[in-house]
Amino acid sequence: MKKLILIAAVISGINGLAFATDGAAHSSGANRFVANLNLDEVRAVQVEEILNSYKQIKNLAMSGDFEQIPVFIRDKEIELEQVLTEEEMTQFKQNVGQWAQGKDFSKYKKFAGKYFEKAH
Repeated sequence: MKKLILIAAVISGINGLAFATDGAAHSSGANRFVANLNLDEVRAVQVEEILNSYKQIKNLAMSGDFEQIPVFIRDKEIELEQVLTEEEMTQFKQNVGQWAQGKDFSKYKKFAGKYFEKAH
């Protein structure tokens, strides 16, 4: 459960990055997670599209469809696993983890905790 909350918090951070920047800046922002993967152009575009789709988390939350957020995140992770090799996926997760270090996700954890308390 804690891992899922952390993943949701990290993805929410990515989602915030997407809303806070324009398309070109977002590409460079999301690029920090895949820059050292040396992806070919086709797979780089696929990964960028998957990362851009995390914007939908905000829509799910705003519509009150909170139970769909973990499902959405799992689905997107599966999509990433279909594009990236196992080694690339491991490196991608390390990149996200390094980015998340030192970030304050307390408001996301608090929100997620309240939801999970009500749901269970």
